[in-house]
Order: sequence, then C-alpha cells, then structure tokens
Amino acid sequence: MSKIDEFLSELNEIELAYFAKFKLKTYMKETQKEIQKQIENKALSPEKIEKLIAENTLHLKSNAKEICPRCGSQNLLKRKVEWTNTINKPFNGDDEVAAFDGLSGKATFKDETTCNVCGFWIEDPNQERPTKFIEKLKGSVIGFIDGILRNI
Repeated sequence: MSKIDEFLSELNEIELAYFAKFKLKTYMKETQKEIQKQIENKALSPEKIEKLIAENTLHLKSNAKEICPRCGSQNLLKRKVEWTNTINKPFNGDDEVAAFDGLSGKATFKDETTCNVCGFWIEDPNQERPTKFIEKLKGSVIGFIDGILRNI
C-alpha cells in the first residue's frame, strides 16, 4: 500500500470530500489518478462531495482542542519554522526580543499549522500562505502606486 493510499484510508467520508475538493490538484498527475480511484471506490461523486462539504458540522461537534476551522479535521501538520516576518507587528515583548535576537544571529522559531486534509493554513507566523492571484496583483499595484507617491 502506498503512502497516499494509507493516508486516504484513514480519512472519513467528509474529510475525503474536503481532500478531493481542496488538495487533489496539488498532487502530481500519477498521484491524482491514485487518489481519484480511492474517491471512486468510496462512491464520492462531485455532487456528493459538494453536499458533504455544505452539510459538514464536524467543527461544531468536536471537543478537540485543535481542529481545522474549515473542515473540522484533527489531522493537522504542525511545524516549527524560523520566524522571519517581524516587521510592522504590534508591540509584544517576545516579538521584540526575537527581532533583536535575529540581529545577533539567533533564530526564533514559531509554530506553523496547516490542515493535512484541506490545506487550510491555521497558524502562519511569516504570513506566507498562498493567496489568490487577484489579491497578489492588487497588493503589487497598491505597493507600486504607494512607492511612486512616496517619491513625489
């Protein structure tokens, strides 16, 4: 059994629906075919996937401490990442200490948490989560205009 088959076999029907909708296209074509077979074996049509997502109340019923706010799964990936985005933060003693430590070459690490099922970014200390193209374009245009206005 491949790792993807093993992972998918651990998902319940609702989690598999979210996985199909949000993460399927992030895999290479061959892996997508394997995933699609699992989805078909569970008789999840595109309509059923949308229905399961629309009716999902996992996040409302869970007593778990940490769950994904989008899909309700407890299958989270938590990693320690070097914290680099210290600019324009509100005053917080820990953050200032981390910024000064960075000047002396010491790294500060914070938790980055994403959902393994739907890919939702729960904690993103460096604000690196992928955004939609329009949001990126909008930010670039506003930044460009701001740069011009500051130089006038």
